[in-house]
Amino acid sequence: MNRSITVVALFAAAVCAQAAEDNKSAKTEAPPQALTIPKDAVKEANGIYSYTDKQGKKWIYRDSPFGVTKTLAPEPSADTRPNPNQAAAATKVIDKGDTVRFERPSPFGTMSWEKKKLDLTDEERKMFDAQSQRQNQGQRKTQSDTQSAQPDAK
Repeated sequence: MNRSITVVALFAAAVCAQAAEDNKSAKTEAPPQALTIPKDAVKEANGIYSYTDKQGKKWIYRDSPFGVTKTLAPEPSADTRPNPNQAAAATKVIDKGDTVRFERPSPFGTMSWEKKKLDLTDEERKMFDAQSQRQNQGQRKTQSDTQSAQPDAK
């Protein structure tokens, strides 16, 4: 029993000594400098400020309940919105009489669906009409090529 009390006492002394050393080192470190909004910053909406530093980098400062935050401004030329015309161009349209089959590549494989011609949405109707025009132009071109290739038989 005396041995277990001695072990517990030594353990407590070691923990207290470690805590005292941590307090000493914490006191010697300088507190972090509070982030402030520069005087030259331009105020925008909802507590947002924009600022360009001496190196030419654009920064955004936000005044939040937790203090001021600083982030690098996004490039204005980076447009990450999806282009709906690109998706329509990648869609393959197959005419099956009364129905139309659409096939579009996606990250998870080919996405396909079928609809009756009477139930097509405006976007699907545009894709179907564009595909029909391309096929008609291709057929006219091949017909004119075959006619010009045939010699006149007299």
